[in-house]
Amino acid sequence: MSLLEINSLSVSFGTGDKEVKAVQNVSFSLDKGETLALVGESGSGKSVSALSVMRLLPYPLAWHPGGSVRFGGEELINASETHMRDLRGDRMAMIFQEPLTSLNPLHSIEKQIGEVVLLHKPLRP
Repeated sequence: MSLLEINSLSVSFGTGDKEVKAVQNVSFSLDKGETLALVGESGSGKSVSALSVMRLLPYPLAWHPGGSVRFGGEELINASETHMRDLRGDRMAMIFQEPLTSLNPLHSIEKQIGEVVLLHKPLRP
């Protein structure tokens, strides 16, 4: 069993009767210890596919008309936000485009990284 399995994933965006099919039938898998790079032309669905795995799309404006996202054997397509928050940063992470511009030069790295840790793992007395 792969650590991450994406099978026939499709992603659409829209409201009302307007639908944009951003990703159609994407499949790939990743085993523990492997590295994966999503490569393609601008607008080909790389970011949307990756954001789908992390469930970081603007739901409900985005939806999955088909497909499966399994992490460690667990289906994530309909996982709750609370469950996903527990997974993100603890068991799964993503390096976003232009990671060097993601940090604010006006704040210390300690403060910025610490804020993320606190959001995922609140301090307990």
